[in-house]
Amino acid sequence: MRLILCLFSLSILSLYLFPVTASAQILNIERSRVERDTANYLAGKAGLNFSMFNRNAGRNNPNNFLQLTFTGDLAYISGQHSYLLLNYYNYLLVNYDSRELRNTVASNGYSHFRVNLMRKRRLSYELFAQYQADLARGLDRRVLTGAGLRFALYQSDKTTWFVGTGLMHEHETWQDPEQEGVTRVANLPKSTNYISLRSKLSEHVETNNIAYYQTGYDPSISRLRNRISGDLGLNVRLVSRVSMRTNFTFTFEDRPIVPVTRFIYTITNGLQVDF
Repeated sequence: MRLILCLFSLSILSLYLFPVTASAQILNIERSRVERDTANYLAGKAGLNFSMFNRNAGRNNPNNFLQLTFTGDLAYISGQHSYLLLNYYNYLLVNYDSRELRNTVASNGYSHFRVNLMRKRRLSYELFAQYQADLARGLDRRVLTGAGLRFALYQSDKTTWFVGTGLMHEHETWQDPEQEGVTRVANLPKSTNYISLRSKLSEHVETNNIAYYQTGYDPSISRLRNRISGDLGLNVRLVSRVSMRTNFTFTFEDRPIVPVTRFIYTITNGLQVDF
């Protein structure tokens, strides 16, 4: 119980440490699930990518970019249950006019806490909470809590298929890009559904994929707001605990709260350290 409270405290602490940085619009809850023959153990993964580059914006006025991406996942597996704490943070600084020393910052990330009760059963139960933000799109914060069912479609030594369905409450606060200073707020109950595939393709190569469909009725427009998102990941183990990771994530919203790009995606490459 103390460890559960510790994990939950770490999740809440991360929201205060990164209040304006916390989302990639989608997260892969499968990438931190670990299965061993033993129980009562702690496992984690952490990755850090840093890049700095410039692009031409005039002979004596280049655009300078600095980007930092952090991923940190922590899992505690007991005999009957599992507890996951997933974190992602991406920070992009653009010096778009060096003569006036003006900068623009685009940051996004999330902090997600999930409990899987009776994890060994074919039908298990999940509780989850999440905080996220995407300042580049105008999403100040998205806070959600929910519960659902998780069903094992297929399990073998190398491949697992799972589906999940549940209900959640989602609170969103957006800045309207077409009306300066105008904030839009939405509070919607939603259905959340996912299908996941995790497969070990060889001794050194593993893939983790997940796709979500979330929908909720918004009385302010008398329509459903639908969201489809996915995370496709490939891990190639280089040495012992170090792997090269490639991820493609995407999100499509048919009726966003404010007029923003409906389809967004991210492609990332980097190193991952398991412990």
